[in-house]
Amino acid sequence: MKTKAVVSVLGVSATAIISGLLLWRMLFGGEDITSLGLGGIFLASMLSHLTMVARDLFVPLFIPLTALYHPVLLGFSAGVGGAIGDVSAYALGWGVSESLEGKNKTEDLVDRWVSKYGLWAILVVAATPLPDLPIVMLAGSRRLPLKKLLVIEAAGKTALYSVGAFFGGRVFEVLIGAVGGLTASALLVVASIAFTFLITWGPSRDYIFGLIEKFVSSGDS
Repeated sequence: MKTKAVVSVLGVSATAIISGLLLWRMLFGGEDITSLGLGGIFLASMLSHLTMVARDLFVPLFIPLTALYHPVLLGFSAGVGGAIGDVSAYALGWGVSESLEGKNKTEDLVDRWVSKYGLWAILVVAATPLPDLPIVMLAGSRRLPLKKLLVIEAAGKTALYSVGAFFGGRVFEVLIGAVGGLTASALLVVASIAFTFLITWGPSRDYIFGLIEKFVSSGDS
C-alpha cells in the first residue's frame, strides 16, 4: 500500500474517532439543545458525517430546532455541514484507490462513465433518504472534482434537510429507518469499502464492466 494511501486511511480514521467524541459530548454534555442555533446544527451535522458510521446521529439536535427556524435556513445549515463532513468518505475512497494499481484502458472507460453520470447520481441520492456513502466513496476513488462534489452534496442535503425541517422531522424517521442505526451504518461503511475495492481493483473492475459492456451491446443489437 502506498504511503499516501496509508496516511489518507489513518487520517480518516483519526478524524472519525475525534468527530464522534465531540459529537457525543454535544449530544450528552447537558447543554440546552435549542441554544446551539444554526451554527450548532452546522457543526453537529459536519461531525456526524465525518464519523461515517454515525452520519445521522445529529438528528436529535436537529428536530427541536424545526420549530424555531425557517426550514430552508435550518436545512441549509445541516446540508452544508453534512457536505463538508462527507470529505472523510471522499478521502477514504481516494485512499482505497491509491492502494491499488494504476490506470489502464478499462479504467479510462470507467472514468468517462463516472464523470458523465456520477455527479448527477450524487445529487439525486443526496436529496433523498437513501444512504449516499457508497457513491461519495466512489467519487473519491474516481477522483471526481472535490469542489463540485461539495456543491452538489450541499444542494442535495439542503433540499433533504429542508423538507425534513418543514415536516417537523418526520422525514428523518424514513432516513433513520433506511440506515438502521450504528450497526447498520458500520456495515454500510464496510460494504462501501468493498464496493470501492471491486470497481478499482483491475481484475474485478474488468470483469464487472465487461459484463456491463456485453449487456449494453446485446441491448443495442
